[in-house]
Amino acid sequence: MGRRRASRVTFIYGVVTALVVTAIVLYSLVADWSWFQSLLLTIGTLVVAWAIVFSFMEVHRIATRSKSITGPDDIVDPDAPRKVTVGPPTNEATPHHEFHPGSQGLDQGQLTSRLSGTPTPREFFRRGKDKPAS
Repeated sequence: MGRRRASRVTFIYGVVTALVVTAIVLYSLVADWSWFQSLLLTIGTLVVAWAIVFSFMEVHRIATRSKSITGPDDIVDPDAPRKVTVGPPTNEATPHHEFHPGSQGLDQGQLTSRLSGTPTPREFFRRGKDKPAS
């Protein structure tokens, strides 16, 4: 952050702080509050006011940064014609992938279960029974 930007941020927070403190001190004098009540209200109000200022400044920073970044949206024309190929209906409410051309016929769970070293449920539950008695 440059010196100019830092001084602008400091100035904004300083103005907000001065306005909040002035308003609360004047109100606490009129309402005859104790110094503790005034201090508690000042701290709480400053936290909220600073959070609001931070939010506005952050949204402004993000908005100005997103305008300066060139991304894939600048390269791709959203209005360009596109070709969409639609296959014939399968007459199924939820077609399964195994019945479509180009499918290997197995989903990820089936492929994983057929890896070497993966026990079947029967082998898994028989492991404890095959231990030799000692």
